[in-house]
Amino acid sequence: MGTEKTGSAEPTLLKELLRARHWQKHSTFAREWDRVAKAIDPQLKGSWPQHAQFYRWLRGDLRGLPYPDACRVLESMFPEYNVRELFRPSSSETAHTMMRNGRPAADDATGERDPLGAAGVSHLWPRTGPDVLRDLMSRVSGAREEVSMFGLTRNFYASDEMLPLVEEKAHEIPVTFYVMDPHCDSRRDRYRIEPAEAAMEDPARYKREILRPLVGAARRVSASASSAGLRIFTYNFPCSFAIEKIDRSCRVMLYGHGKRGTESPIFVFNDNTPYWDYFAGQIRWLERLATSPREPWTSKGLVVRPLQEADLA
Repeated sequence: MGTEKTGSAEPTLLKELLRARHWQKHSTFAREWDRVAKAIDPQLKGSWPQHAQFYRWLRGDLRGLPYPDACRVLESMFPEYNVRELFRPSSSETAHTMMRNGRPAADDATGERDPLGAAGVSHLWPRTGPDVLRDLMSRVSGAREEVSMFGLTRNFYASDEMLPLVEEKAHEIPVTFYVMDPHCDSRRDRYRIEPAEAAMEDPARYKREILRPLVGAARRVSASASSAGLRIFTYNFPCSFAIEKIDRSCRVMLYGHGKRGTESPIFVFNDNTPYWDYFAGQIRWLERLATSPREPWTSKGLVVRPLQEADLA
Protein backbone atom coordinates (compact mmCIF):
# COMPACT_ATOMS: atom_id res chain seq x y z
CA MET A 1 0.00 0.00 0.00
CA GLY A 2 1.14 3.55 -0.66
CA THR A 3 1.50 6.37 1.83
CA GLU A 4 -0.76 8.99 0.23
CA LYS A 5 -4.03 9.24 2.08
CA THR A 6 -7.07 9.35 -0.21
CA GLY A 7 -9.80 10.06 2.35
CA SER A 8 -12.42 12.76 1.73
CA ALA A 9 -15.51 14.13 3.42
CA GLU A 10 -17.40 13.26 0.24
CA PRO A 11 -18.34 9.58 -0.25
CA THR A 12 -16.45 7.55 -2.83
CA LEU A 13 -17.82 6.46 -6.17
CA LEU A 14 -17.66 2.90 -4.82
CA LYS A 15 -20.09 3.82 -2.04
CA GLU A 16 -22.51 5.50 -4.44
CA LEU A 17 -22.39 2.59 -6.89
CA LEU A 18 -23.08 0.12 -4.08
CA ARG A 19 -25.98 2.26 -2.90
CA ALA A 20 -27.38 2.50 -6.45
CA ARG A 21 -27.27 -1.31 -6.74
CA HIS A 22 -28.54 -1.88 -3.17
CA TRP A 23 -25.30 -3.62 -2.21
CA GLN A 24 -24.32 -1.22 0.60
CA LYS A 25 -24.76 -3.78 3.42
CA HIS A 26 -21.52 -5.59 4.16
CA SER A 27 -23.16 -9.02 3.90
CA THR A 28 -24.64 -8.20 0.49
CA PHE A 29 -21.33 -6.80 -0.74
CA ALA A 30 -19.50 -9.92 0.48
CA ARG A 31 -21.96 -12.17 -1.37
CA GLU A 32 -21.49 -10.24 -4.63
CA TRP A 33 -17.72 -10.20 -4.09
CA ASP A 34 -17.62 -13.99 -3.76
CA ARG A 35 -19.73 -14.45 -6.88
CA VAL A 36 -17.26 -12.42 -8.95
CA ALA A 37 -14.09 -13.60 -7.19
CA LYS A 38 -14.95 -17.25 -7.81
CA ALA A 39 -14.88 -16.63 -11.57
CA ILE A 40 -11.44 -14.97 -11.35
CA ASP A 41 -9.78 -17.45 -9.00
CA PRO A 42 -11.61 -19.75 -6.55
CA GLN A 43 -8.95 -18.97 -3.95
CA LEU A 44 -10.16 -15.35 -3.85
CA LYS A 45 -13.56 -16.37 -2.49
CA GLY A 46 -13.89 -14.99 1.03
CA SER A 47 -11.15 -12.40 0.47
CA TRP A 48 -13.56 -9.47 0.84
CA PRO A 49 -12.64 -6.74 3.35
CA GLN A 50 -13.80 -7.10 6.94
CA HIS A 51 -16.43 -4.69 8.30
CA ALA A 52 -14.03 -1.97 9.44
CA GLN A 53 -12.00 -2.04 6.24
CA PHE A 54 -15.16 -2.10 4.10
CA TYR A 55 -16.47 1.10 5.67
CA ARG A 56 -13.05 2.76 5.36
CA TRP A 57 -13.24 1.99 1.64
CA LEU A 58 -16.65 3.67 1.42
CA ARG A 59 -15.30 6.77 3.19
CA GLY A 60 -12.16 6.82 1.06
CA ASP A 61 -10.16 6.51 4.28
CA LEU A 62 -7.23 4.49 2.97
CA ARG A 63 -3.60 4.95 2.04
CA GLY A 64 -2.90 4.14 -1.59
CA LEU A 65 -4.94 1.42 -3.30
CA PRO A 66 -5.97 -2.00 -1.96
CA TYR A 67 -3.78 -5.00 -2.70
CA PRO A 68 -3.76 -6.27 -6.32
CA ASP A 69 -6.16 -9.20 -5.75
CA ALA A 70 -8.74 -6.85 -4.25
CA CYS A 71 -8.29 -4.43 -7.16
CA ARG A 72 -8.91 -7.26 -9.62
CA VAL A 73 -12.17 -8.24 -7.92
CA LEU A 74 -13.39 -4.65 -7.64
CA GLU A 75 -12.69 -3.96 -11.32
CA SER A 76 -14.56 -7.14 -12.25
CA MET A 77 -17.52 -6.12 -10.09
CA PHE A 78 -17.57 -2.71 -11.80
CA PRO A 79 -15.96 -3.33 -15.21
CA GLU A 80 -16.70 0.16 -16.52
CA TYR A 81 -14.37 1.76 -13.97
CA ASN A 82 -10.77 1.34 -12.91
CA VAL A 83 -9.95 1.10 -9.24
CA ARG A 84 -8.69 4.69 -9.00
CA GLU A 85 -12.09 5.94 -10.15
CA LEU A 86 -13.87 3.75 -7.60
CA PHE A 87 -12.05 5.42 -4.70
CA ARG A 88 -12.52 8.99 -5.90
CA PRO A 89 -15.05 11.28 -4.20
CA SER A 90 -18.38 11.22 -5.99
CA SER A 91 -21.99 12.28 -5.58
CA SER A 92 -24.99 10.00 -5.87
CA GLU A 93 -26.13 12.00 -8.92
CA THR A 94 -22.78 11.37 -10.64
CA ALA A 95 -22.93 7.66 -9.84
CA HIS A 96 -26.45 7.30 -11.24
CA THR A 97 -25.43 9.20 -14.38
CA MET A 98 -22.42 6.95 -14.86
CA MET A 99 -24.49 3.80 -14.45
CA ARG A 100 -27.20 5.08 -16.76
CA ASN A 101 -24.68 5.93 -19.49
CA GLY A 102 -22.72 2.74 -18.98
CA ARG A 103 -19.43 4.66 -18.74
CA PRO A 104 -17.57 6.99 -16.36
CA ALA A 105 -18.82 10.55 -16.24
CA ALA A 106 -16.64 13.57 -16.93
CA ASP A 107 -14.54 15.05 -14.16
CA ASP A 108 -16.36 18.04 -12.65
CA ALA A 109 -13.43 20.43 -12.89
CA THR A 110 -12.26 19.81 -16.47
CA GLY A 111 -15.16 18.13 -18.24
CA GLU A 112 -12.76 15.35 -19.21
CA ARG A 113 -12.22 11.81 -18.01
CA ASP A 114 -9.20 10.82 -16.00
CA PRO A 115 -6.50 10.36 -18.69
CA LEU A 116 -5.14 7.21 -17.04
CA GLY A 117 -8.61 5.70 -16.91
CA ALA A 118 -9.29 6.72 -20.51
CA ALA A 119 -6.04 5.06 -21.56
CA GLY A 120 -7.08 1.84 -19.84
CA VAL A 121 -4.26 2.11 -17.28
CA SER A 122 -5.52 0.09 -14.33
CA HIS A 123 -2.28 0.12 -12.31
CA LEU A 124 0.92 2.18 -12.26
CA TRP A 125 4.00 1.70 -10.06
CA PRO A 126 7.23 3.75 -10.00
CA ARG A 127 9.49 0.69 -9.94
CA THR A 128 9.50 -3.05 -9.24
CA GLY A 129 8.78 -3.87 -5.60
CA PRO A 130 6.87 -6.42 -3.53
CA ASP A 131 3.45 -5.08 -4.60
CA VAL A 132 4.43 -5.36 -8.27
CA LEU A 133 5.58 -8.96 -7.88
CA ARG A 134 2.46 -9.89 -5.91
CA ASP A 135 0.34 -8.39 -8.67
CA LEU A 136 2.21 -10.41 -11.29
CA MET A 137 1.84 -13.67 -9.38
CA SER A 138 -1.84 -12.98 -8.80
CA ARG A 139 -2.44 -12.34 -12.51
CA VAL A 140 -0.56 -15.45 -13.61
CA SER A 141 -2.39 -17.56 -11.03
CA GLY A 142 -5.75 -16.28 -12.25
CA ALA A 143 -4.99 -16.45 -15.99
CA ARG A 144 -7.55 -18.38 -18.05
CA GLU A 145 -6.47 -17.75 -21.67
CA GLU A 146 -2.73 -17.20 -22.08
CA VAL A 147 0.45 -15.90 -20.47
CA SER A 148 3.03 -14.41 -22.87
CA MET A 149 6.24 -12.75 -21.66
CA PHE A 150 8.70 -10.68 -23.70
CA GLY A 151 11.82 -9.04 -22.31
CA LEU A 152 15.57 -9.06 -21.86
CA THR A 153 16.01 -11.87 -19.32
CA ARG A 154 12.77 -12.46 -17.34
CA ASN A 155 14.77 -13.41 -14.22
CA PHE A 156 11.89 -13.49 -11.75
CA TYR A 157 10.14 -16.30 -13.62
CA ALA A 158 12.93 -18.72 -12.70
CA SER A 159 12.68 -17.89 -8.98
CA ASP A 160 11.52 -20.35 -6.32
CA GLU A 161 8.32 -18.31 -5.85
CA MET A 162 7.37 -18.02 -9.52
CA LEU A 163 8.63 -21.07 -11.42
CA PRO A 164 6.26 -23.61 -9.79
CA LEU A 165 3.33 -21.29 -10.53
CA VAL A 166 4.39 -20.91 -14.18
CA GLU A 167 4.80 -24.67 -14.54
CA GLU A 168 1.40 -25.35 -12.98
CA LYS A 169 -0.28 -22.77 -15.22
CA ALA A 170 1.36 -24.26 -18.33
CA HIS A 171 -0.62 -27.46 -17.72
CA GLU A 172 -3.81 -25.42 -18.19
CA ILE A 173 -3.11 -22.70 -20.79
CA PRO A 174 -0.33 -21.73 -23.23
CA VAL A 175 2.62 -20.03 -21.53
CA THR A 176 5.22 -18.45 -23.83
CA PHE A 177 8.56 -16.74 -23.15
CA TYR A 178 10.46 -14.51 -25.56
CA VAL A 179 13.95 -13.77 -24.21
CA MET A 180 16.96 -12.20 -25.87
CA ASP A 181 19.53 -14.61 -27.31
CA PRO A 182 22.33 -14.70 -24.69
CA HIS A 183 25.02 -14.39 -27.38
CA CYS A 184 23.52 -11.88 -29.83
CA ASP A 185 25.05 -8.46 -30.51
CA SER A 186 21.95 -6.66 -29.20
CA ARG A 187 22.39 -8.23 -25.77
CA ARG A 188 26.00 -7.05 -25.56
CA ASP A 189 24.89 -3.56 -26.57
CA ARG A 190 22.13 -3.57 -23.96
CA TYR A 191 24.52 -4.44 -21.15
CA ARG A 192 26.86 -1.64 -22.23
CA ILE A 193 24.22 0.79 -20.91
CA GLU A 194 23.14 -1.27 -17.88
CA PRO A 195 24.63 -0.24 -14.50
CA ALA A 196 27.45 -2.29 -13.01
CA GLU A 197 25.10 -4.10 -10.62
CA ALA A 198 23.08 -5.67 -13.47
CA ALA A 199 22.91 -9.34 -12.49
CA MET A 200 22.74 -11.33 -15.74
CA GLU A 201 25.36 -9.77 -18.01
CA ASP A 202 27.34 -13.03 -18.09
CA PRO A 203 25.66 -15.37 -20.65
CA ALA A 204 26.93 -18.49 -18.87
CA ARG A 205 25.35 -17.42 -15.59
CA TYR A 206 22.11 -16.47 -17.34
CA LYS A 207 21.87 -19.87 -19.03
CA ARG A 208 22.66 -21.69 -15.79
CA GLU A 209 20.39 -19.76 -13.42
CA ILE A 210 17.48 -18.70 -15.66
CA LEU A 211 17.22 -20.61 -18.93
CA ARG A 212 18.00 -24.11 -17.62
CA PRO A 213 15.30 -23.97 -14.90
CA LEU A 214 12.78 -22.71 -17.49
CA VAL A 215 13.75 -25.45 -19.95
CA GLY A 216 13.44 -28.04 -17.18
CA ALA A 217 9.93 -26.84 -16.43
CA ALA A 218 9.04 -26.93 -20.14
CA ARG A 219 10.31 -30.50 -20.35
CA ARG A 220 8.20 -31.60 -17.38
CA VAL A 221 5.09 -29.96 -18.82
CA SER A 222 5.69 -31.60 -22.20
CA ALA A 223 6.12 -35.01 -20.56
CA SER A 224 2.62 -34.75 -19.12
CA ALA A 225 1.14 -34.48 -22.63
CA SER A 226 -0.45 -31.16 -21.74
CA SER A 227 -2.61 -29.55 -24.40
CA ALA A 228 -1.34 -26.15 -23.29
CA GLY A 229 2.41 -26.16 -22.77
CA LEU A 230 5.41 -23.98 -21.96
CA ARG A 231 7.36 -22.61 -24.93
CA ILE A 232 10.60 -20.62 -24.86
CA PHE A 233 11.83 -18.56 -27.82
CA THR A 234 14.92 -16.41 -28.27
CA TYR A 235 15.19 -13.28 -30.41
CA ASN A 236 18.25 -11.42 -31.70
CA PHE A 237 17.27 -7.73 -31.87
CA PRO A 238 17.05 -4.79 -29.42
CA CYS A 239 14.16 -4.39 -26.98
CA SER A 240 12.91 -1.12 -25.49
CA PHE A 241 10.41 -2.56 -23.03
CA ALA A 242 9.24 -5.78 -21.45
CA ILE A 243 5.65 -6.96 -21.93
CA GLU A 244 3.61 -9.46 -19.91
CA LYS A 245 0.38 -10.21 -21.76
CA ILE A 246 -1.89 -12.05 -19.34
CA ASP A 247 -5.38 -12.65 -20.66
CA ARG A 248 -6.84 -9.19 -21.32
CA SER A 249 -4.15 -7.06 -19.68
CA CYS A 250 -0.63 -6.01 -20.68
CA ARG A 251 1.97 -5.14 -18.04
CA VAL A 252 4.72 -2.97 -19.54
CA MET A 253 8.17 -2.15 -18.12
CA LEU A 254 10.69 0.14 -19.84
CA TYR A 255 14.40 -0.41 -20.51
CA GLY A 256 16.12 2.93 -19.94
CA HIS A 257 19.74 4.06 -20.10
CA GLY A 258 22.01 3.62 -17.10
CA LYS A 259 19.18 1.92 -15.21
CA ARG A 260 18.18 -1.67 -14.58
CA GLY A 261 14.82 -2.80 -15.88
CA THR A 262 13.53 -3.18 -12.32
CA GLU A 263 14.07 0.57 -11.80
CA SER A 264 11.52 1.39 -14.51
CA PRO A 265 7.89 2.39 -13.98
CA ILE A 266 5.40 -0.44 -14.59
CA PHE A 267 2.10 0.21 -16.38
CA VAL A 268 -0.87 -2.15 -16.69
CA PHE A 269 -3.07 -1.54 -19.75
CA ASN A 270 -6.50 -3.14 -20.13
CA ASP A 271 -8.01 -4.10 -23.48
CA ASN A 272 -10.31 -2.08 -25.75
CA THR A 273 -7.91 0.89 -25.98
CA PRO A 274 -5.29 1.90 -28.59
CA TYR A 275 -2.60 1.38 -25.93
CA TRP A 276 -3.63 -2.23 -25.40
CA ASP A 277 -3.74 -2.71 -29.19
CA TYR A 278 -0.17 -1.45 -29.49
CA PHE A 279 1.40 -3.70 -26.85
CA ALA A 280 -0.73 -6.77 -27.61
CA GLY A 281 0.24 -6.21 -31.26
CA GLN A 282 3.91 -6.45 -30.28
CA ILE A 283 3.30 -9.95 -28.94
CA ARG A 284 1.45 -10.92 -32.14
CA TRP A 285 4.39 -9.59 -34.18
CA LEU A 286 6.76 -11.85 -32.24
CA GLU A 287 4.43 -14.81 -32.79
CA ARG A 288 4.46 -14.19 -36.55
CA LEU A 289 8.26 -13.96 -36.63
CA ALA A 290 8.45 -17.25 -34.72
CA THR A 291 5.96 -19.19 -36.85
CA SER A 292 5.94 -17.59 -40.32
CA PRO A 293 8.79 -15.09 -40.76
CA ARG A 294 8.39 -12.72 -43.68
CA GLU A 295 9.92 -9.73 -45.41
CA PRO A 296 11.25 -7.18 -44.70
CA TRP A 297 12.27 -8.72 -41.37
CA THR A 298 14.00 -11.82 -42.75
CA SER A 299 16.29 -9.75 -45.00
CA LYS A 300 17.20 -7.65 -41.97
CA GLY A 301 18.33 -10.73 -40.08
CA LEU A 302 15.61 -10.67 -37.40
CA VAL A 303 15.12 -14.13 -35.92
CA VAL A 304 12.69 -15.51 -33.33
CA ARG A 305 13.24 -19.22 -32.83
CA PRO A 306 12.60 -21.97 -30.26
CA LEU A 307 15.30 -22.36 -27.63
CA GLN A 308 17.25 -25.58 -28.26
CA GLU A 309 19.12 -27.83 -25.83
CA ALA A 310 22.33 -26.98 -27.69
CA ASP A 311 21.83 -23.31 -26.81
CA LEU A 312 22.41 -24.14 -23.14
CA ALA A 313 25.87 -25.59 -23.67
